[in-house]
Amino acid sequence: MLCCSAATIAATGARAADMAAPKQPARTLSHAPAQHAAHPGPMANEAITVDGLRNSPLNLRKSQHVGEVVTHISASDLAVHHVDTLQNIQNLVPNLTIQPQGATANNNFSLRGVGFKDFTSNNTPSVMTYVDGVAYPIGFMTSGLMYDLAGVDVMPGPVGYTHGQAVTAGEVNITTNTPTDTFHAGVSEDIASYARSRTSLYVSGPISNRLRYRIAGYTAHGGGYQINRYNGEHLGDANEGALRGKLDWDVDSRTSINVTGHWAQDDSDTPGVFNVKDLVTPFIAPDTNNLITGWGFRPAFTKMIGVPANTKPFRNDTTWGIDLTGRHDFGWAELKSISAYEAMYIHNLLDLDSTNVATDDQYFTNNSNVFSQEVWLSNENRPNRFQWTIGAYYARTATKARFFYDFSGSGPKLRPYIEATRYNQDIQAFNQYATASYRLAPRWKLSASVNHESDDRHLSNLETIQYGFSDVHFPTHGALTNEFGGKGELDFQATSNVLVFADVRKGFKPGGFTANNTVISQQLNPYKPESLLAYEGGIKTDWLDHRLRVNFDGFYYDYHDQQILSLELVQSYGLVGDFVNIPKSTIWGLEGEIDANPLPGLFLEQHFGYQRGRYDDLKFLNTTAVYANYAKTGVFTPAYTSYDGFDSGIPKLTLNGNVSYVMHPNRKWDVTWQGDYSYRGSQLDVPGNEIYRLPAYFLMGMSLNVAPHHGRWSVGVYVSNLLDRRYVVTKDNGYNSFYGIPGAPRFVGATMRYDL
Repeated sequence: MLCCSAATIAATGARAADMAAPKQPARTLSHAPAQHAAHPGPMANEAITVDGLRNSPLNLRKSQHVGEVVTHISASDLAVHHVDTLQNIQNLVPNLTIQPQGATANNNFSLRGVGFKDFTSNNTPSVMTYVDGVAYPIGFMTSGLMYDLAGVDVMPGPVGYTHGQAVTAGEVNITTNTPTDTFHAGVSEDIASYARSRTSLYVSGPISNRLRYRIAGYTAHGGGYQINRYNGEHLGDANEGALRGKLDWDVDSRTSINVTGHWAQDDSDTPGVFNVKDLVTPFIAPDTNNLITGWGFRPAFTKMIGVPANTKPFRNDTTWGIDLTGRHDFGWAELKSISAYEAMYIHNLLDLDSTNVATDDQYFTNNSNVFSQEVWLSNENRPNRFQWTIGAYYARTATKARFFYDFSGSGPKLRPYIEATRYNQDIQAFNQYATASYRLAPRWKLSASVNHESDDRHLSNLETIQYGFSDVHFPTHGALTNEFGGKGELDFQATSNVLVFADVRKGFKPGGFTANNTVISQQLNPYKPESLLAYEGGIKTDWLDHRLRVNFDGFYYDYHDQQILSLELVQSYGLVGDFVNIPKSTIWGLEGEIDANPLPGLFLEQHFGYQRGRYDDLKFLNTTAVYANYAKTGVFTPAYTSYDGFDSGIPKLTLNGNVSYVMHPNRKWDVTWQGDYSYRGSQLDVPGNEIYRLPAYFLMGMSLNVAPHHGRWSVGVYVSNLLDRRYVVTKDNGYNSFYGIPGAPRFVGATMRYDL
């Protein structure tokens, strides 16, 4: 549960004329309806006009009267915390984990312990990402989005009752800035350690009385902090850029049309990995410095995939899309339609053994596109006792993927070859939903929702070639999901500043396939849909003339057929990934926020999340025993262990806090000091094998910002990871080794901004 102070806005110059609520706190885990993220109009005005209190010390007062939990992070707070990727927001949201899939730009999400590690990038995520109401069902598509934003909202699941697709864990709603009625333009620059630079700009204004535009762009370079163990060369430099254009057309007083086009190109270095431990054949000792890495690719491999010899690990990722949103207000209800086409072209070269020996060098391509159409009719936000929303969402996803692996250095008895897997996958998803609320009495409100989703997917043209050894073709496989979900909620407004709420939700996520490095038919058995029965209750309170906010909530999840990345053993081949279902598991937790404005200009925030998970019914391959036996005998032998009653390894405790103080030396100047911290408990993704455990870590940051009172420009300095902690954001296993991806070291930087 997060919130940010008015000082943060001053620190980032959010007083620009096209940014709402310059004096409001910027971030709060208030309990706002998630659908507001897709309708920026009401949300943008909320902090200014609710109850007529324009300068209320704590913002989002309206959300304090709505019985849903949503973490809202404003544009100002995103800037203060230097959030330029989705992964950065995990330190701002309780019980949220966002990790890279291996060394790629693909994101894996977990919220309140519900998540999915999609190493094949062809399955529905547990947390769905939306940008201006458009769903992004493939993790790679979520890169290159975090610029020119109005805010980010994170809502725990299950979801899918009011818009979009049905998933179990929740959703991340990204809202971008809209065109303005008057001309505005701005540019900002961030220069920091390791020769990192980030530049963003925008221009916005009217074309006519009814037509407005906005163009925004972003570019980033440098910042590589990893070192090649062989020659000291640096790795990790960014080289990316993005553009977004918007047109808003008011057809008449009741009808509007918005067109958005966007493009992003990422030609950055792929992050390197550090060696945790070699599994089969020892080539290098475990790295004691997690910023050390290594790479090297055989000429035969680079020639096969068509890249220059002596190349670094790299990304060549292109994403683009065009979206059309139309709205018409009938007076009694609003009709909205969103049509979208999103595409991506991914080419990544990875060295996952961290050496110049070819035991796990990878190159993969993924060309995917998603067409979606949503129609929504609602009388929400009208002064009616009975409010309702009905709608339908359709998406068609087409994927063509190839994976190349160079195992040839692993030895003649293991995998002395280059391997390639390719496949096509087509998905059609159709979600229908309806929700209604009724105010039973002035202090009581009852809400109910229902949804149904059909998911039909087919995996075809799947082939795995072990060059010089074998060529295996697999037949077309299909998987069909038809599931219902629902929600019931009761809100009680005990006093004008105290709300008590409770709800129960039944949600689901479709099943799918394992499609990467497929060598046995068992990997193609579709895993089943998962379902989640969630119970939640909480209280939201404001005190001392809205200068103190205390919110708490608790949840209990009854989890069935949880989807998890497992490992299967193939004789004479080794371990291969395989998605399976856990018949029964349980998760429960607590979240809280305390935000205070004790003195003018001083804001204090403390937020926490606590969660525990348990496997109630799980039999899993014991990888520790498998590798121990191989070290003794030279033979891979399966060993399964029951983990019934074991802890599920999710981070138990997440903490984050912020303090900021705005000083006014005179009437012309604002000086803002800000400090923050975050703590994340340890995490274990694979049951029973401690080598996968991510240690807990603690981070701190500070910033100082100076701006004239009119807010048109600002300059500042900052430091992130103040204590220069060494931490790990993810661990995984390649063929011959366990590897880790390090978190960023300390960065010291300066920011400059100018707005017209």
